[in-house]
Amino acid sequence: MISVTQARKLIVQHVNPLPSQSIPLARVHGRVLREPLLASEDMPPFDRSAVDGYVIREDDSADEFDVIGEIRAGEAIDRPLQPGQTIRILTGARLPAQNLSVIMQEQVEICDGRMRILKRGGPGNVRKKGEDARAGEVLLESGITLEAISVALLASVGKTFSLVSRQAKILHLTTGDEIVPPEQTPAPGQIRNSNASLIASLCREQGIEEILHLHAQDDLKTMIDLVTQAKPETYDLILISGGSGPGTYDFSADLFRHLGATIHFREVNVRPGKPLIFGTSSSQVVFGLPGNVLSHFVCFQLFVRVALDRLLGRTTPTATRALLVETMGETMNARETWWPARAEWREGRLECRALPWKSSGDITRMSAANALIQVPASTPRLMTGTLVDLLLTQLSF
Repeated sequence: MISVTQARKLIVQHVNPLPSQSIPLARVHGRVLREPLLASEDMPPFDRSAVDGYVIREDDSADEFDVIGEIRAGEAIDRPLQPGQTIRILTGARLPAQNLSVIMQEQVEICDGRMRILKRGGPGNVRKKGEDARAGEVLLESGITLEAISVALLASVGKTFSLVSRQAKILHLTTGDEIVPPEQTPAPGQIRNSNASLIASLCREQGIEEILHLHAQDDLKTMIDLVTQAKPETYDLILISGGSGPGTYDFSADLFRHLGATIHFREVNVRPGKPLIFGTSSSQVVFGLPGNVLSHFVCFQLFVRVALDRLLGRTTPTATRALLVETMGETMNARETWWPARAEWREGRLECRALPWKSSGDITRMSAANALIQVPASTPRLMTGTLVDLLLTQLSF
């Protein structure tokens, strides 16, 4: 049995990034950038007015000026100003010469073609060439997920095609004789399939939409036939829910072998989620997840996300520090525990409180969870005011 740290290192070691592809600007949102974005020119590319107003020489101390023209956004006019001269200029317009400032139109009055300054002071109201970025400066690092602002930044430098990760394809197989679809009323001894919905939602939170869900009874031949018909070689990640333990009807490891996968570990010293299997073949990454739903959630956050980040070429989030604001209940266990928690920012610091859970099948209070608290093995109790390691489980936190 290996540690959480060892398991995550093995995943990084054995999972390689998917091929990249160049796609148009309109389709890059949500994809992972696989090349740095450099500023193609100074940003802004010229001195321009930040307001509607009147442009004057910086060294001109006069109070009244002759208005000798107007410059609108999009015009490129080179015109030096003499003392006592001004040009009306609109927001975003290029300044006509160097060493100029702009007086806001609210701070002047106009009469008979002359401008009189009512109030001076404050900033020059000029956005200087290169004040945002210099040509060649890195604007976006490789490995980030492209969101609205970063897509706008691509557009601003004319990056109409970008190199991004290919979208990952996931095959998810749930197993179990006792499992029925959510719309079906369970008979005695049966439960509804919540793992399929959980995995689908977790994958979509990671920006992955192409997911095929299958369900098989606890029969190895049935599982093999079902997966074979789905053409597993066309998927990048295969998740098998249930059957990862050593039980009589636990067939995940056998299915791994049918897929030609090498098993790198079969147990992790973690609670919940001990019977986790991880393997790789020449074309797939495969996980066997313990069947209980909370184990699914924790194993996805701790391990499957690491594999997805490697596949997509992005950086895996690391644990952060947070202040525990309520003493936790009994936490003593021989295994390292990742405890569901609620985290939030208060007065500039990250605080968290543990959520109650009774077993790895208990999700009744999990809707409030947005983090996992790391509880080291053999820790009897964590008290109020303790700084704890926290893994945030929501990308938008």
